[in-house]
Parts: sequence; structure tokens; C-alpha cells
Amino acid sequence: MFFIIIFFELFFSSTVIAANLKLYFAAQNSGSVQLANPQAITSADQQVPVDKLLKLIQQRLLIAHDVARWKWNHKRPIEDLKREQELLLKVRQQATTHSLEPDTVAAFFQAQIEAGKLIQRVDFQNWQKQGIKSFPNVPDLNQKLRPSLDKLNTEFVFALTELAPVLRCPQIRELILSRSQVIIQGDGIDQRVQSLAISSLLQFQNASCKIGNFR
Repeated sequence: MFFIIIFFELFFSSTVIAANLKLYFAAQNSGSVQLANPQAITSADQQVPVDKLLKLIQQRLLIAHDVARWKWNHKRPIEDLKREQELLLKVRQQATTHSLEPDTVAAFFQAQIEAGKLIQRVDFQNWQKQGIKSFPNVPDLNQKLRPSLDKLNTEFVFALTELAPVLRCPQIRELILSRSQVIIQGDGIDQRVQSLAISSLLQFQNASCKIGNFR
């Protein structure tokens, strides 16, 4: 009889513990559990939004080749200052809507524009040396390429909104540097292009770091 009682006590205790653990993990998944140390953020927590932003940068840079081909076919200059100013004005407005610093967001997009120009200039130089007259089957700049770029630009704003509270943190800057070398790769993307594309993300050394707000 004694052993039967002990058995039921152990069974009951283990059941209660299992139920409590189930409730804990359910609460954790819903985000209602508060960490004892809000500074203790795992590398995985940090890496996901960083990688998301860097992949968007890579996509935009690779589209620059088709933009260059269209401009080459239509004998248009690489630089379009009117279009650039329109874009920067638009992203400043979006930044205000998302409670971001307009100057910071504009600097980020200016860096993407300049990095794209570097790729296009190298393309133009290579095609001139090769004597290429035109390219077939190039997506239309206004019908295909710019809508794709506009979509990426909107995604950039959301990605920057997610990272904004922690962009000033040294560990985030280090992560951006290391992950950019892995992710921002592809045709025409050399070290100079890569460095320029992330340059604006590394300009916050002297500001406060709000790592505790990062989730």
C-alpha cells in the first residue's frame, strides 16, 4: 500500500510539472513571458532581421544589371537625379509615417542608389570594350523594373523599422559587417559595392543602444 501511495504522488507531481511546462512554453511562444535579463538576446534573434535587410540589399543590387541593360539599349545616362530626388522625398515621408528618422532612412537609400550606380558603370565600361550594341529581351524599366524596385523599397522601410531600435548597438553593427560578406554577393558585387551598400547602417557608434527593445 505504501508503494502505491508513493507511485501516485510521483505520478501526480510529474503531471503537474508537465502541465506547468506546457503552459510556460505556450506563453513563451505568445510572447507573454518576460526574460529575466532583457539584454540576453541570442544570435539567432539578432540574425533574422539583419539577414532580411541584407537580402533585400542584394536583390536591389542585382536588379541594377537589368536597369543598366535597359539604359544601354535606350542610350540613357546612368544617373537620373530627378528620379533619385523623388525617391528620397518619398522615403523621407515613409520614414515619418513609421516613426523613423528621415535623414537616416534617406542616407540608407542614397547608399543603395550609389552602390547600384557603381554596378551600372562597370557594366557600361565592359559593354563598351566588348562593342555590344544592344541586349535582347530586357525587362522594361517603367513597366517591370521600377515596380520591382518600388516593392523592394517598401520592404526596406519595414525592415529598417524592425531594426531601428538596435542599429546603434555594437553587436548589431558587427553582425551586419560579418553577414554582409556572406549574403551580399553576386554578379558585379565587389567589396567596394558591398561596403557602400551597408555604409549608412554603420554610422551610429555614438548613439544610445536600445537592445532591450529588440524582440
